Amino acid sequence: MSDEEEAGGGGAKSGGCLMQIVTHGVALVLGAVLGVLGAQGVEYMRDPDTMSRPEGSLSRAELIRKLDDAEKKYAELLSETAKKDEAQRTELESASAKVADLEGQVGKTSDEVKILELKVKKAKGQSAALKKELEAKQAELTELQTQLSEAQAEQARLREELVSSQEETRVAQEETRVAKGETVDAQWVGFKAEVLLSVCEKGNRKRMETCRDDVTAGLDSKRAARFKQCVGSHQAQPRLVRVDDKDKDPQLPRWSEWFNEESKFTAKKWYIVFCDPTLPEADLGGPEDEPQ
Repeated sequence: MSDEEEAGGGGAKSGGCLMQIVTHGVALVLGAVLGVLGAQGVEYMRDPDTMSRPEGSLSRAELIRKLDDAEKKYAELLSETAKKDEAQRTELESASAKVADLEGQVGKTSDEVKILELKVKKAKGQSAALKKELEAKQAELTELQTQLSEAQAEQARLREELVSSQEETRVAQEETRVAKGETVDAQWVGFKAEVLLSVCEKGNRKRMETCRDDVTAGLDSKRAARFKQCVGSHQAQPRLVRVDDKDKDPQLPRWSEWFNEESKFTAKKWYIVFCDPTLPEADLGGPEDEPQ
């Protein structure tokens, strides 16, 4: 193998390492943002009065936006990795075809050498032309065998790189699936915090505690499932809406429902706009499911 080929192989390996480093780097960004977002969400849920935040820190909306941006970049990296896998697969197929062709040539030339050896033996070394033809054919066979060995080595190298690349892609896809799931969870935490802050705006401590209990009861697992279905199917995130005090007979939009009609804090005052429940939940498994 030439120096240029060795340099090319080294470049491919360096590229693969770089892709892996960048991919895992973005995963760390996702994890960091999720950690901050989750911590803030829990704090808001525990004490919604803590509206203020240190100057320069990010709001929940800003954190979610930052998380979405990181996830988008992650998906782009996965798409590039998939393209790299396809290119490597094509290169391996070409190398395998070359090996098969050389194996055929070696087999054919080897048979020709055996026939010439028999002819030379039968002529008892009296034919200079036969000897010369045999030597040429033996040299041709040696050259073909050398080419075959090099082609087989290249085939093995490409196969190993493809297997390694596919494993990196599988790991990255799994990280993406987990990150997406955590993103939805983080959005649900943020939504619950926003609902608490919107409904329980003011009042004495007892009133606020009762309000928070009522709101928390309305944010049950059924609501969580509907919320995540909307986000997972790439529809608009559900939102909490307050009824206009002047509207004496409010008509809810389609796919909406009253927040909690049993609570004096929310009855006929607040409703949640969900999404079309008939649309399937998006697969959170890989980059191919990203919206275009």
